[in-house]
Amino acid sequence: MAGNADAVSEVVGEMLMIALVLILVAGFGCSIGSLIPHDRDPTITLLVTNTSDNFTLWHKGGDWVRVSEITVTVSNSTRMEKFNGTTFCCVPNATTFDLGGAITVPYQVQGDEEFRVFTPRIVLMTGRFS
Repeated sequence: MAGNADAVSEVVGEMLMIALVLILVAGFGCSIGSLIPHDRDPTITLLVTNTSDNFTLWHKGGDWVRVSEITVTVSNSTRMEKFNGTTFCCVPNATTFDLGGAITVPYQVQGDEEFRVFTPRIVLMTGRFS
């Protein structure tokens, strides 16, 4: 009878080891999720030039952004106008706004207006025409 008791304790020992390993794997799996990096918001360096009929945003460095995600607003004390990929011109004609590219916004600058360039996730630039 002593031989059967030893066999039971070995099975119970192995079951406890398997349970311990499963608990450790589950705990490690839950904690590893916090170590995975999240999406990084884009950063862009822009140069703004202004003519009598429009203003242009030149991409001088940083990340690329989808043109369809970019919105430009121009506002003063009385009104606000909104421009997006269907109302402004992107050169070269592409789906992404990348280094060397330009966005021309068809807006006649009067002076003392604020503009904002943003995506749904982040404001890329704000500025003021004087």
